[in-house]
Amino acid sequence: MFQNGQRVVCIDDSFEPWVFDLYKSLPKKNSIYTVKAVKSGRSNPQFVVDDNANLSIGAAEFDILILLEELPNPNDPHSSIEQELGFRAERFAPLQEDLEENEEVEMVGIGQEEKDYPGFPGS
Repeated sequence: MFQNGQRVVCIDDSFEPWVFDLYKSLPKKNSIYTVKAVKSGRSNPQFVVDDNANLSIGAAEFDILILLEELPNPNDPHSSIEQELGFRAERFAPLQEDLEENEEVEMVGIGQEEKDYPGFPGS
């Protein structure tokens, strides 16, 4: 599962049409994001319209949702508590960072001659 601060890549950016009315920001496939929070929530809602044309959620699936630092969104208008709209965790994969690149950065300076700096201890 994901953790706060973890870097992730979007693997699924196909959304139902109603999502575009609720969300301010949506992830794009192959883009990299930072997890702001992991929470439980609802997904795949079944909307119901009553006799007065009021829209509400009749049923939804339980899901693990993530919030992203780069994509702030409004609160869920169909929730009785204030909580930001999140994205299903299955839309993302952990970012696989290139370890060889990191190792190369750490090795910079190895094998170089020691330099003498006047005025510093050991000089």
